[in-house]
Amino acid sequence: MNVSQLDAAKEFLGPLTPAAKEALLKHSIEKRFAAGDRLWSAGDPSEGIALVLEGNVRIVRVTGGRQTVIHSGDVGSTLGEVPFFTGEAYPATAIASEPTRCLFFTRAAVTEALSLDSGLAFFFLRRLSRRVQTLVDRIDQNTATSVQTRLAKFILARHGKARTAISTKSKNGNAVTFSLGATQAALAEELGTVREVLVRALRALREAGAIESAGDGKYRVADVTILQRVAQSTSGES
Repeated sequence: MNVSQLDAAKEFLGPLTPAAKEALLKHSIEKRFAAGDRLWSAGDPSEGIALVLEGNVRIVRVTGGRQTVIHSGDVGSTLGEVPFFTGEAYPATAIASEPTRCLFFTRAAVTEALSLDSGLAFFFLRRLSRRVQTLVDRIDQNTATSVQTRLAKFILARHGKARTAISTKSKNGNAVTFSLGATQAALAEELGTVREVLVRALRALREAGAIESAGDGKYRVADVTILQRVAQSTSGES
């Protein structure tokens, strides 16, 4: 890693002491992944705790031939703590959603850093606790709402990010175009469904006048009020 990358990695490690950060980074292994590459597969032995420096990683489980996203990790996230601390195999598969770079903290690195700063244990516990809460929220959402509702919420979030990114360039927020940020298959996994159901939900939103195609895989919100109403609904295909 160069100096700027090293500084960024230290920043992600938050309130740890400088000595603990140095111990983690001294033994860390940097790995790069292309979009679609697997960081690890379910059943593989743990290689360490991964810190995402660039990109995004989806953690997925396959049940009955259907792949579902359990959670995801973007820049600054740590992944793989559970098998690292239990000593068991990875319970799920990690896939790079886009070009991704990670640091893997080896057991030697974590052991040394813990001896220097016991706060490292709480660092990982806080992140695991937040992930458990996110998982509970995801389960509640996927069981209590329809795919169309979940898609509408997702589109509102993507639309909001696109508006924020170009807010100084456009006075008409609804004219802002955005992409879904993933393939239809990957987005279906993220929303807890399959591609065929997602395609039907997209078509239904277009027919309702909530969104419209902008070409090249992009969309724009045609009527934010309709989209918000769908996002608050609990009816529809799940």
